[in-house]
Formats: sequence, structure tokens, C-alpha cells
Amino acid sequence: MEAVKPRATLRSFRALAFHGENRGEATGTEMRLDLQQDIELGLAVPTVVGAPLQVSVLINLKATATNEKDAKDQAIFAGDYEAKFFFQSDIAEDAVTPLMDSNDFQYLLVAQAYPLAMTHFRRELQSMGMDARHLPLGLA
Repeated sequence: MEAVKPRATLRSFRALAFHGENRGEATGTEMRLDLQQDIELGLAVPTVVGAPLQVSVLINLKATATNEKDAKDQAIFAGDYEAKFFFQSDIAEDAVTPLMDSNDFQYLLVAQAYPLAMTHFRRELQSMGMDARHLPLGLA
């Protein structure tokens, strides 16, 4: 029988910050939208006995929209998101540390948090007048 790997459960997701500026023309402007993303994972080891280990996934998204006819006309948007995953309280750090080095494990966590971040990010872009329907909801 194969040993069951420790499993992290998503317990918290929140938008930490969102900022955007779109002071250009409101209608009829063709804009090119470029997206940058930065994703970080970190293991939090509690100092309180019996408290569960946590993995934090931080997703920073930044979009720049540039007017195709006038490159000085730009709109910028940035969003920071955090997802927290908890392990069962009986899981030890030495069982989780090798998982944190695994691309498959990292992908599993990010693949759960990224669609939540991108859904919010797209909605905020659309509320500021940008057509963000072509941005992906999931990881490619």
C-alpha cells in the first residue's frame, strides 16, 4: 500500500491590494494589454505547539494597457492576492519540506489559487473599462 502524502487544504483567499488607473479615452480606443505575473510560495512553521503548518501562495498581477495609436496613453493595473493552505496539525515539517521542492506540489497549490486571483483581476479590469475577456483564468 502506498503511503498517503500530506495534503494541504485551501482555507483562506483574499485580495491584498488592487490599484488601477485608466485616464485615457473612455470609448473607441484600441489598447494592447500586457500581463506580468509573479508567484511566490512559502512554508510557515508555527511556534505554537499543535498549530498546523501553512503554505502561503502570493500572486502579484500587473497589467499595462497601451493605446495602439498613442504609446503615451497607458493604463496600469496591479493586484496582489494571497491564498493560505493548511496541513493537518499532526503533519511535521520534515514531511512537508520535500513537497515544497516538488514542481508538481507547487503547481497543485498555485492551480487552486490562480483562477481565484485572475477572476477578481479580470473583473476589476472590466470595471475600469478594459476588455479583459481574453486573459486566461487558469494556468497555461
